[in-house]
Amino acid sequence: MASVEERIFELARENLDLGRDPDWDLTFGESDVSSMDVVAFVKLLDPEFGIEIPPDSLADVDNLRKLAKVVADLAG
Repeated sequence: MASVEERIFELARENLDLGRDPDWDLTFGESDVSSMDVVAFVKLLDPEFGIEIPPDSLADVDNLRKLAKVVADLAG
């Protein structure tokens, strides 16, 4: 079974139109990912990991690394 990070990376590659592999540490803005695309991507993660990501847990999330930590913490 893929780790949370591996699966998020794979999903980002498939669903975020980056034109390259995702970078864990670039902010979504630096990666040219719109806020609407980030919201859609986060909603994709809920059923994928069997969790519900509360909006307040995303306040400081601005890149994939931070998002993966939130998901890993919730998925336990």
